[in-house]
Amino acid sequence: MNNERKLSDKYSVEEIMSAKRRARDRLVDAVNAADKDSLELAAEFVKAALRGTRPIPRPKRYKDLVSDD
Repeated sequence: MNNERKLSDKYSVEEIMSAKRRARDRLVDAVNAADKDSLELAAEFVKAALRGTRPIPRPKRYKDLVSDD
């Protein structure tokens, strides 16, 4: 058995919700900063993944998407 505490025991609801809000805000900022062609390409990847015809590719420069505000 794993002796680590459950996530809900480690963090309060407020901390979890705050982290989720920050993640959502970063995602919205990334979408707003993206150009139309990049968004169209991302939509095609997601549609293909949902159809099961190919996996969603990982970003080439993921570190560029992370923001330390």
